[in-house]
Amino acid sequence: MQDIAQIFTDLVLQGYLGLFIACFLINMLPFGPSNMVMAGIAALLLPALSWIAIGVIVAFAATLAKLVHYWIVRGSRKVMSDKNLSKLDREKQRVAKWGAFALFFAAASPFPDDPIIVYVALTKYNVLKLSISYYSGKVAVTLAGAFLGYIVGDLFDSLPLIIGSIALTLIITLYLFTREAESTGSNTESSLSLEEDGQTIK
Repeated sequence: MQDIAQIFTDLVLQGYLGLFIACFLINMLPFGPSNMVMAGIAALLLPALSWIAIGVIVAFAATLAKLVHYWIVRGSRKVMSDKNLSKLDREKQRVAKWGAFALFFAAASPFPDDPIIVYVALTKYNVLKLSISYYSGKVAVTLAGAFLGYIVGDLFDSLPLIIGSIALTLIITLYLFTREAESTGSNTESSLSLEEDGQTIK
C-alpha cells in the first residue's frame, strides 16, 4: 500500500496527465482505494490546479478503468457453459430496468463497485448506459472529495502535506460513516414501524 501511495504521489505531481494515469492504474486494481479520497489528496498535492478539473479527471479515469473490467468480464462469457449463459440471459430484463440506478449508486457510494460491474458485464448491459450512469455517480463524489481537499489545503496551508492528507482522510471517513449510520438508523425505524403496524392490524 505504501508503494502504491508513493507511485500515486509521484504521478500526481506531474500534473493533470499524471493524475489521470495514476487514477487509471489504481482503478484497474480490484477493490482499490476510494476515488473520493484520491481526488482530495490530489487537490492537496496540486493546490494551483482547478479542483473541478481534478474531480472530473479522477472520475473519467475510474470510468475508463471499469470499462476495461467490463470488456474483460464480458469476454469471459465465451468460456461459460450454455446452462450458465442461459441463466444470465434471463437476468437481462431486470438489469435493463435497474442497471442505471445500481451503477450510479455503486459509483457514488463508499462500497466496492466491482461486483456490480461484473454482474452487468456478464448480462451484456449497454456500454453507453453503463458509462453515463457510472461516470455520473463517480464524478459526484470525486468533485466533493476534490473540493474538500481544496478547503483543507487552505486550512492547513502552513502545515506539512502529510498532516493535511490525514485530516482530509479523517473528514471524508467521518462523513461516510455518519451517512451510513443515518441510513442504518432510518432503515431500523422503518422496520420497527412496519412491525408495529402489523401488530396493530392483528
